[in-house]
Amino acid sequence: MQPSLGLQVTLACQVPIPQAQSSFTVPVKVSVYNSGSTPVTVLKWGTPFDAHAGMLGVFEICDTADGQVLPLDELKISRKLPPSADDLEEIPGGHSLDKVIDITGLCLQEGHDYSIHTKGIWHAVWEGSLVNVTESQLRDCSGAKRGEFQSNFAVVKIQ
Repeated sequence: MQPSLGLQVTLACQVPIPQAQSSFTVPVKVSVYNSGSTPVTVLKWGTPFDAHAGMLGVFEICDTADGQVLPLDELKISRKLPPSADDLEEIPGGHSLDKVIDITGLCLQEGHDYSIHTKGIWHAVWEGSLVNVTESQLRDCSGAKRGEFQSNFAVVKIQ
């Protein structure tokens, strides 16, 4: 897959997950690599870095045995505009930024493997450091680029 805007998203899961409950929480490590030489600042909304990513439809989980997509609880969130500096994340050039997201409330079956991936849209990516993104740019996303992201497929095993 080609990284969009010079950003490559990869996922990794802690495997295996022991079978001991009826509802699972799966921790997913998300890494975003900035292949450019300069820092970029991204708006986190609707991305794997969003504080609510596990419930916004950013992730898709499939049973690898039959390809069935698991239903996930999904929230629709109204956001206060313009975004604040807390809604931004800076990724240095040539570096990765990592975050662990907990996807909760999953009904997974013992002995099954599940694939997890993420895809969506970078709604605003500014070239440069977070401190250089102005309030004016936040109001109308001026100077920002948009693009799609898509990750690899990570596999989680339920024992």
